[in-house]
Amino acid sequence: MPSTLPRQILPGSYGPGTSASACYATAVKPQIQSLRPFRAGYWFGGFNGLTWMMSLGTPMVLLLEQLGGSSFQVGLASSFVYLLYPIQVLATAMLERLGFRHQMVLGWGARAFFLLVPLGLAWLAPGAPDRWMANALVLSVFLFCVCRAFGGAAHIPWLAAILPEPLRGRFFATEGAITSAVGVLALLTCTGLFAALPTYVAFRWVYGIAIFGSAAAVLCLLRLPAGPRPAPSPIRHMMAEAVGLSLRPGLFRHYLMFELLSSVAIFSFGAFTSYYLKAEVGLASSAIMSFTAATFAGRILGSLAIRHWIDRVVIRCFFQSAHLVFVGVFLFWLAVVRGEVFALTTLGASYFAFGVAAGVGQAAHMTFLPEISPMEKRPVALAVFGAVTGVVSGVAPMLWGLALRTGGAQPGVDIGNFTIYFGLGAGLSTLVLVLLPGLPDPRGHTSRQPSGDRRYL
Repeated sequence: MPSTLPRQILPGSYGPGTSASACYATAVKPQIQSLRPFRAGYWFGGFNGLTWMMSLGTPMVLLLEQLGGSSFQVGLASSFVYLLYPIQVLATAMLERLGFRHQMVLGWGARAFFLLVPLGLAWLAPGAPDRWMANALVLSVFLFCVCRAFGGAAHIPWLAAILPEPLRGRFFATEGAITSAVGVLALLTCTGLFAALPTYVAFRWVYGIAIFGSAAAVLCLLRLPAGPRPAPSPIRHMMAEAVGLSLRPGLFRHYLMFELLSSVAIFSFGAFTSYYLKAEVGLASSAIMSFTAATFAGRILGSLAIRHWIDRVVIRCFFQSAHLVFVGVFLFWLAVVRGEVFALTTLGASYFAFGVAAGVGQAAHMTFLPEISPMEKRPVALAVFGAVTGVVSGVAPMLWGLALRTGGAQPGVDIGNFTIYFGLGAGLSTLVLVLLPGLPDPRGHTSRQPSGDRRYL
């Protein structure tokens, strides 16, 4: 529904090539509404981030390396969260029957059971791990992500249906800051655990925390408003709808192009750099965990810095800022793997900068994503969008894992191909920066759109 909020445009105009500072000068003040009924969503984000970080983040990579997993298995496990997004398309058919809240609670509750597998492996504490152990961990991550995809079909459509539209961006930015704050505290705790306890004992604590976070996240979901029951989404029409959305010129295809370019390298940055520092450099797990904590600290800063602006400023400004930082980080790591620079302080700064960009980019993405489709078609459209980007984001880490493996018996990284990875990441983010000025922002409560931004690819 078009917004009727009053606009307060400052003098001057801007076109597609306007700088970020000029975008901020054209901010408008949205109508004040309350987010108080949705505070449970903030805490859901925090506890969900706690579980995600332990089960799909650096601890999972470190446990897989401890069990003798290869770089391909690291890439495979890291890819599941994206590769299984197509399940969301089929899962939208259940939304009319189950409702948003019930389906998400079922998915998030079921996935907690698969955290018992890594917890059990940590209890076994094998000195010489059998091959099946790394395979079992990878399989548990796969099943965890299947349940996550089933519940995730309801996530963004549900929040978009119940949140006040003029404050949607503030909600997602605040949720991102809380999620990252919980992440920093958890990772600092994990860093202390790995420094003070035997490795497998530390992993037991880590996955115990993950199971607690999963249970607390479900309780938070139950405190949110159920929202309206979504319109039916017959499975027989989904394939034609998916093809039409992906190929038809419009905002959906326009934004999809940017996400596909971003997914090739950015989403696997944390997993592969952590593996490199462990397998090639030999850094302690506690040091690597502290770098991950620096990433989440950067996410906090990035999310909080834009929470008062994101509902008032055209969305491309935030995407531009994020990708500019991504280019710098990839070029820095290109120098690291080439042996031109290496210092723990500069490594920590690069993770922090990456976190700032990720926080800004994620808040902008979550805010903008509901705008790519009308409300009545939103569940299917967002599921299709997630499926297309998820497949690319899932296949990319697997292909990079194959390219980066050394082929020897010991874990390692092919340095030549790792150099190509960072060079390509910097190049693709630069390409996104070049193309971003043409991205329109249809939100009625933001600054007025220039006529040059109304064309879609």
